[in-house]
Parts: sequence; structure tokens; C-alpha cells
Amino acid sequence: MDVIEPVVGIVKDVVPTVKKYVKYQICYNDYVNEFKEMQTQLKHRRRDVEKVLRAQLMQPGKIAKEEVEAWLEKADQETAEQLVADLICKGGCFTYICSSRKLDKRTQSLTEGIFKQGEKYTSADESLVTDVYTSERGATVFKEMQEQLKLRRQDIEAQLETSLLQPGKKAKSEVKDWMEKASQQIDIKVEDPISQGEYSSASNLWKKIEELRQILEQGKEFTNAGVNLVIDDHSIKGFPLLVEKCSGRDDIQEKILEWLKGDKVTRIAVSGMGGVGKTTIMKNVHNQLLNESKFKNVIWVTVSKDFNITVQQKKEFDILNFQKKIASSLKLEREPDHENETKLAALISQRLGQGSFLLILDDVWEPFSLEDVGISNPVGNNGCKLVLTTRSKDVARAMDCNVIHVNPLPPDQALALFSEKIGSDVFSDGKIKRDIEPFLKQILQKCDGVPLAIVTVAKSMKGKLLPRHWKLALSEFNKFEGIIDCLKFSHECLEQQCQECFLCCALYPEDYEIPKEELIEYWIEEGLIYKEGKTREAMNWKGHDILDKLVDNCLLQSVKNKDVGECVSMHDLLREMALEISPQFLVKAGIALEKLPEEHEWRENLSKVSLMRNHITEIPSSTPSPKYPMLTTLLLSNNWISTIPEAFFEHMLGLKIVDLSKNPQLSRLPSSVSKLEKLTTLLLCGCESLREVPALSNLVGLKKLDLSWTSIEELPQGLNMLTNLKYLGLGGRLSETLDEPLQNLSKLQHLLVIADPDAETEFEWETIGIWGELQNLEKLHLCYLDNLNMVFGEVGAIAESASLPAGTFSSLQDISVWRCDKIKKLFSVRWLGYLQKLQTTEVLDCEQLEEIIGSESEEGEKVTLPKLERLQLTQLPLLKSIYSGSLICDSIKKIAISGCENIESVFWSGFNSLPNLEYLKLTKLKNLKSVFDEKGLGLSPLVPPTSFFSLKEIRVYSHVIN
Repeated sequence: MDVIEPVVGIVKDVVPTVKKYVKYQICYNDYVNEFKEMQTQLKHRRRDVEKVLRAQLMQPGKIAKEEVEAWLEKADQETAEQLVADLICKGGCFTYICSSRKLDKRTQSLTEGIFKQGEKYTSADESLVTDVYTSERGATVFKEMQEQLKLRRQDIEAQLETSLLQPGKKAKSEVKDWMEKASQQIDIKVEDPISQGEYSSASNLWKKIEELRQILEQGKEFTNAGVNLVIDDHSIKGFPLLVEKCSGRDDIQEKILEWLKGDKVTRIAVSGMGGVGKTTIMKNVHNQLLNESKFKNVIWVTVSKDFNITVQQKKEFDILNFQKKIASSLKLEREPDHENETKLAALISQRLGQGSFLLILDDVWEPFSLEDVGISNPVGNNGCKLVLTTRSKDVARAMDCNVIHVNPLPPDQALALFSEKIGSDVFSDGKIKRDIEPFLKQILQKCDGVPLAIVTVAKSMKGKLLPRHWKLALSEFNKFEGIIDCLKFSHECLEQQCQECFLCCALYPEDYEIPKEELIEYWIEEGLIYKEGKTREAMNWKGHDILDKLVDNCLLQSVKNKDVGECVSMHDLLREMALEISPQFLVKAGIALEKLPEEHEWRENLSKVSLMRNHITEIPSSTPSPKYPMLTTLLLSNNWISTIPEAFFEHMLGLKIVDLSKNPQLSRLPSSVSKLEKLTTLLLCGCESLREVPALSNLVGLKKLDLSWTSIEELPQGLNMLTNLKYLGLGGRLSETLDEPLQNLSKLQHLLVIADPDAETEFEWETIGIWGELQNLEKLHLCYLDNLNMVFGEVGAIAESASLPAGTFSSLQDISVWRCDKIKKLFSVRWLGYLQKLQTTEVLDCEQLEEIIGSESEEGEKVTLPKLERLQLTQLPLLKSIYSGSLICDSIKKIAISGCENIESVFWSGFNSLPNLEYLKLTKLKNLKSVFDEKGLGLSPLVPPTSFFSLKEIRVYSHVIN
């Protein structure tokens, strides 16, 4: 009883409090419901007011009254859901009382205030609008719209300028028309709303505002992603082809030109054996006709042997792919109709029918129907002509062509060509040195008058001056028979490294223009120019050195591709020779293959298989896993593969290179990839549907992994164990930080991180915090990292004030940052001391970037970048300056700044001198006042100081310098 009595007493005291608490809670809930009900009524009234306002705004020359706009904004605030949450209490008797009073007061305020005021606005007699010209905002509205239009015009102008860099393009008529209209509207002056000028009346001013609005809307369409502002300029006949002068073929070239300029001959076939010079002759003809008015269009299409594909053991001409190549040459925009032969033929015919044309088809192996392809029948009265080159006279006759046959060069012309290519070293007084002559003539005889063989052999013997060199060469030549064998001599004269690099070129499709950088990268992947400890830059230099040797020896040809830049191509005879030397290669590249080669074609001794650039869609699960332990390279890029059987790689355990890049439908990799322990290169770039990758922890020998432009959602398991990685490309929809996975990758030389711009999740990088481990990093490319605040700075794992480990950034040479919208500063000034090898900096389309180098003090510190050679800044609307302090970069050679509207001066007093600057390009700098700062250097705005004595070219346009 002694215990129970106190407890009973406590309960008696607590009960009234609990009753009171419950009472206030019930009342409080009523007040909440009343407030929410008033919010609902206010939402309905706001909708009614907006409806009345829209109806009244249909009258010309009217805008909403400021008090009405203010009421609408206030109504939005009072009906916000968060408002209720802010007013709701967090418990307790006293807080319930306070909140109930607060809610009751707020409900009454809404009822008597904004809700009642809104009732007036719903009246039929109440005007919610005012005349534009009598409103104080009238002229302001017009000027604001003018400013919006000016900015939009600048954006479109910059976009158009970039698009026009593509050869053979011109602005669409509608774009030019819009630009002209926009300029006219921007130039209109409306000083005040009650002026006595042309726009003083309500109707006139309203019309101009409406015109402005419509032009702004049209301009908005031009800025949408995927909208093309340019079209093909069909007034351009074509582009000159890279070609050497045609030695000893002037008579043939003149005969072809005579037939083409006349009206009697409309179809010509230039025939002859491989390497005899057919293509060289026609390239010279092509270039000459570009400068004459005979044809509106001069079109070059390389057909090649690989367009004759095997279908069910029967040779057929691949019309569709041939049509696509013609469509590309005609600059027809790619459309779904391009997969239908009949529709594509109609499109080609329509384009060719727009005027006279000369169509040159190089390297035709099989006859085909002109009509099926869409080529108008060349006849005398339509000004259209066809020329084809072929090794077969049968093809020429089947195509109903007048034939010009190209024979091998006679001995005197062969000797003249040989002499031209080998140089003067083997000559004395204009004649071949007597102790060399007998060997030279016998070697030349082996070339059988074929220019390709003559040139390649001459280049191989260049610089060999002693008779014993020529005697040894002749003994080697005596082993060979025929032109292919003759070409092998040039191959065998190369160093072993160059020989292997040359043979790898045959893995690409016939007549394919191989980008130089892509080819060098592949040689690095193959280990052909790799040595432990060698920098990637040094390997790249070595690759270019090998390329130069192959071009100099006429084993490869330099080509300039208008889309990808510097390329090389391989003569089909040289490719045949390379494949003959390499029986361990299986190459079926670029021949429209739809499935893997037949089982009997997979030989046991295969070392490299290239099936790139085909139409393979799947590898069926029934496909037996090939058992080829010698296979080291498998190239399946640029196909449409969607599935790969789980066991496909199980018996390819010797694989070192697997290239599945640009298979956009591939969604996953088989788990058997994880068993390829000898793998050094795995390329999955451009596999847009790829979402997951098997565990990679067993692939410890991997040196290159490219997952950029994929849709992976998680980093591959075991990435941090790939300690031999030198190249890493990441992309997709990763939400995890990269700091920890990258900490063990101390050998990394090239890091590429490209997030998916359409992903809902974002990379969690705010800055780079793993630099202490990446001391060998040479190249860094970052794109679409929306959370990135600073590349090198205080935010993140390494504090601004912290000292970095010795050697940090010691190898970093190239930095490019694209479309990282939150970044405000690229470098922190304290970190620049580590970037002493930085050579190239490129920043593109970072909306909030204000400074390249952020300084802590107003005056800034003295900063040196001794190796910087190239600086490119593009579309950085908030960029104010490169650096406010003193910047010394004596090595810089090229500066290009475009679309940076806030920059007022490019070179200020902080730039002491730029003695090696050669090229300066400034575009779309709206507020530029001076190129060379007058205060700092005492110069006129455009005159460079004498310290810029290497400057060769300045381009400043599309803005006004005050």
C-alpha cells in the first residue's frame, strides 16, 4: 500500500494535463483543416483571375497591371504546400496553443485580405490590364526583349560559325532570314513610352513587341539540340584530293580530259593492272575539273573489292552499301530511307538530276546496274558523265564504257620515275653511278614498269650508296616473282617494328581512311611501341615517327579527311601483300557482314581477327566457343551486336585485345570476359546501352579500359585492383565517388570521365581529390560533371592549405574540361606550382566559370606555367579573366577565346611577355575593350607590344572594340 498510494497520486495529477493536451490537439487539427480549406479556395480564385486576365490580354497593346501580377505572385506564395508544413508544430501542449492561434490568425488574414481582393479581379467590370504605351513598363518591356533577342542572336551566330567550319556547308535560308530580322529589331530605338516617334501609339508599339516575341520564339527553335543550322552547299563541286603529279601519263590524262569535255563519249573506263597508276591519273583529272565549268558536280567514290560480298557462296555486288557511299559523297543527310535500296536510289537520282555531274568510281570489281543504284544514264544531251577505274576489261565492257587501258611504264619512263623518287645520291653528272647501274637496272626490271612497285622500291633504296647494298638488294629481289612479291621487298627493308605496324594496317577495311591518332593508339594497344616507363606522349611521338617512315616509303598514303582530319590509307595491292604475309589474320572488315564467318574460316593458327565496321547484330547462343589459344586480338567495333553468349570467351584465353566499341545495342558482357587473364585492352566506348560490366579483378594485366559513352550504373567490381592501368575512360550514370577506386592506379597516364548528360544521377565529384596517387597522369578530360566545383582546389579530399605529395601533377600535360556547369574556378593558384609540365588547357561550355586561375588576393600572386603552349576557352559566358595576377608562360604559341562575353581585356599588365605566341584568335567577345591592356602596357587597343615578336596572326571579329 505504501507504494501504490504515491502512484495513484501521480496519476490523478497527470490525467487533467493529458485531457487538456488532447483537447488542444483536437482544436489544433481543426485550425489546420480550416487553413488548408482556405488555401484550396484561394487556388480556385487564382485560377479564375488568371482566366480573366488571359482573355483581356487578347486585346492589342495590353499588358497585365503590376498590382495584378503582384496579387498572382502573392497567391502562389500563400498556397504553397511548404507553408502548411512550416506552420505545423512539433508537439507539446503549449506549442499546440500557439500554433492554433497562429493558424487562426493566418486564416482570417487570407479571408479578409488576398482572397477578398481576388474577388474584385473576377468582376466582369474590372480591368486587369493597361495599355502598353501608357504603362511605365512599356518601353522597358520592349528593351528587355531586345536584349534577350541580342543574346539569342549571339548564341545562334556562334553555333552557326562552328557548323560552317565543316567543309561544303552553308547557312540555311531560314537561318539567314532570321538573323537579318533579328538585327533589324535590335537596331530599333524606343526611347520612352510617351515619345512622339513612330512607336508612340499603342497599336504600333504592340505590333513591334509581338514581332519581337515571334522572332524570339523562332530563334528558340534554332537553339534546340539536334537542330542543324546548315545545309550542304551544292554550288561547291567538290574538294581537291591529295595526289602526286602523274609521271609519264600526260598523254592518257589529256585523252580522258578530251573525252570528258566533248559530247560524244559519256562513259569511260580506265583499265589496267593493280598499281599501274589508274587512281593517280583520275585524281589529277578530278582536281583539274574542279577548276573548270564543265560540270556542276564532280563526285569521287571509292568502290573497292570489299563491296563485292559473298551471299550464299555467290558473288554479288553490295548495292545498298555502295549507294550509302554515293549518298555520303553527295552529302545527303542520313535518313531511315537510306536502308531501302529503292528509296535511296530515288534520292540519289533526284540529287544527281539537279545539274550536270561527273561521277568517278574508283576500283570497280564487278559490273552493276546504274539504274538500280540511282545513277542517271549518262547521255550526250544531259551533260552527265561516268568514269570508272578497274583492273578488268570485262567489267569495262559490261558497263558499256569506252576503254582507256593503262600499260606499265616503258623502261625510260620507269627509270625517270625511279630516279625522281630515289634522289640524286646515286647519280653522278646526271647519270647513274657506274658501280651501281647494273644492279639498279636489274631491280628496276623486276618492277615490270608498275609505278607503285617502282616508287616503293626506290624509297626503300634511298640513301643506300654502296654497291654492296645494291648487290644484296638484288639477291633478295631474285627470291620474288610478280608485283606482290616485288612489294614484299619494300616491306622487308623496314625495321621489324615498322613491319609489324604496317601489317596491322591491313586489319582495317579496304580503302579505309584510318585516322592517324586512332592507328597510333592501336599500335600502343598491341604493344608495338610500348616500353616500361615510357610516357604516353613519347609513345605517341614514336608512333608518328613510324607513320612518317611508312608514308615516306610509299607503303601508306597521307589523306586529309574533312570529318576526322589527318589520316592514312593503304593501296589495295599493298593490303593484299600484307594479308598474304599474314596468314594468321582473318580480316572481313567493312564488307556488310551480318553474322560471324563460317566455322571453317576460323583457322587454328589465327592470331588476329578483324570483323570491324560490319552489320553483325548478334552472336547466337548456339555459336560454339572457338578454341583458338593463339588468338590475341579480336576487333568487333562498329557493329550492331546486342548479345554475346555467356561462354563465348571461355576458350579464347590468350586474348590480349578485345574491341567492342560502338556497338550501341550491346547491353551486357558475358561473364566469361572475367576469365581473360592475359587481356591488356578492353574497349567498350560508345556502347550506349551497356549498363553493367562483369567483375574485372582477375584482369590484373589490363592496361587500357574504355567505358566512356556507355550507360553503366556502377563501377566494375575490382577496378581498384587493376594496378597496371595506363588508360581509363569512364562514363555512364555513375553516382559513386571515384576517389577510392582510383587511389591504387598509380600508373595511370590518361583519364577520361564523361558522365551521361541525360542521367538522373550525377557523379559525386566536387573536386579532384586523388592526385597524390596519379603522379604519372599525362592527360585529363572531364565532361558533363555537374557537381564539379573546381578541378584543382580546396573543395574535396585535399585541402587548399595542405601540401601535396612530392611529384603530384609532375607528368600532367593536357587538361580539357567540357560542360561542367557548376565549376567557377579551374585552378587554385596554390596548385599551379605542381603543373610545371602543363602544355594544353581547353575549357568549353562551362556556364558558371568565372576565372581560370583563382587568386586569394586582389593583386594576385606571381604564377609561372613554363610549358604551356595552347590555351582554348570557348562559350564561357561568365568568365571575367584568365588570372588577375602576374602570369608568366613564355612557351605559349596559340590562344583561342570565343563566346566569353564578360572578358574586357585579353592581355593585361600581368602578362609580362609572350615571346613565342604565334596565333591569337578572338571571337564573340561582346564586352571586349582591348586586346592589349592600355593601362598595363601603355598601348593602343589592337597594337601588340614588341615582346610579342613571334606573333604571326591575329584574328579579332564579330564584336566592337571601344
